[in-house]
Amino acid sequence: MVNFISNYVLTAYIQVVIFFVLVGLFFLQRRRLELVSSGLSWLKTIFLFVLFLYFVWNWASEIPASMRLASVLGMLFINLHMVYNLVLGNLEEKYRRSLEEYGQDIKNKARLAEVWRTGKKFIHTRYFFDALISGYSPGNFLKAVVTRQIPADIQRVLAKHGFDQELVTFQTMRNFLTTRLDQSHETPPELKDILTPAIRQFGEHPWIQDQVNEFLRLALQDPEKLYHSAWSETPSEKS
Repeated sequence: MVNFISNYVLTAYIQVVIFFVLVGLFFLQRRRLELVSSGLSWLKTIFLFVLFLYFVWNWASEIPASMRLASVLGMLFINLHMVYNLVLGNLEEKYRRSLEEYGQDIKNKARLAEVWRTGKKFIHTRYFFDALISGYSPGNFLKAVVTRQIPADIQRVLAKHGFDQELVTFQTMRNFLTTRLDQSHETPPELKDILTPAIRQFGEHPWIQDQVNEFLRLALQDPEKLYHSAWSETPSEKS
């Protein structure tokens, strides 16, 4: 295995062939309409092309064997980087396509699930190395990016299709409570009869809806504004 790598993979000729195959795949990828900016950009490709030619020229020069090996390793790393970016561009293309399909049919839960599935896969790939050097738990770092990025992308696509509203609102919360109450097998029927009209009546006043919507917006976008009020703005009890 080691001999195969050193005799075939770590050779300048093989790396040159691989490089031009990857460049061809790059041009094919750029022709697809769904492609967005996270893959290989033109500027990055030109830079990698010039750097690769430098390594080829360096390898072909009269230099020590160790320097020739370093040039081949440089070609290898450029090819690996191009493979990573091509994969990343392909994942983002699928994610953006899922977003667009969901924007055209927002009642389809399967398409929403596909948005989250492809979005998580793309974000985990895109920010994997950032998570490793972030200084935090990589899992928590990636989860935080997913939590913020995917809802923001969904919001933007919905606005593009004329649905200019927040994703998590008072109506979303009330529907959640109603659904959970209906599906609960542990809640006695008598208690359900009491809670159902209570949930319905809770949101009948527009002022309550506005305040709950504002709270949910702050919880998602500016949670730091709620931390202090949690223990310093407790409503006073009236006797």
